Amino acid sequence: MSANNAEYFQGAESYPDMVFSANAAVVKGNRAYLANFSHPERKGERYFFEQWFSKNGYECVGDRDIAFEGAGDALWGGAGNRTLFTGVGPRTDVRALKDLTEKLNDGSSWKALGCRLVDPRFYHIDTAFCPLNEELAIYYPYAFDHLSAHNMHNETELLPVSDKEARNFACNAVVIGKNVVMHHGNDEIAGKLERLGFSVKFVDMSEFIKSGGSAKCCTLAI
Repeated sequence: MSANNAEYFQGAESYPDMVFSANAAVVKGNRAYLANFSHPERKGERYFFEQWFSKNGYECVGDRDIAFEGAGDALWGGAGNRTLFTGVGPRTDVRALKDLTEKLNDGSSWKALGCRLVDPRFYHIDTAFCPLNEELAIYYPYAFDHLSAHNMHNETELLPVSDKEARNFACNAVVIGKNVVMHHGNDEIAGKLERLGFSVKFVDMSEFIKSGGSAKCCTLAI
């Protein structure tokens, strides 16, 4: 993620969860594959997110019949950032994999990799997995089924996070170059990252965590 520019979504009355902008869409080039929220309380957000993307020059795509929760369940990583690690299970339908591949197709070589989430505490992939660069990611192993974890290992090196720190949203981090921003209290993984040359910045995300999200949930790379 580049820190050169930042844009802001304008919130909408009656939709407080719009603060979790990661769920708006996943972006590739000038296309935004919009979320289709699984919970009725959030379905109305799509209208406002579509307005923003259209106004800012993006082609909006997606499927209103397939549950998909944006970059909360779709993270670019692996060699060349050509793998879209896609969480399936709690909030995103496995059918989204095929639809993403078709509607974000721009002629380049990339793939959507399904990663099945099996622990209900980790309902989006960005609560249990965070790419740091093209070669390395942190993750909570037990959030995924064995086949998914194996397939993820084939795409990138994985640095495990403890159960305690995973529950403290360690994987829900924002990465800008060598800087990693995460909720405070994750000293073990922070130490590992700093030994690998990263600079970890702790922030207090406790008020957001009450609603189920941390630093990454509040951002969307575009």
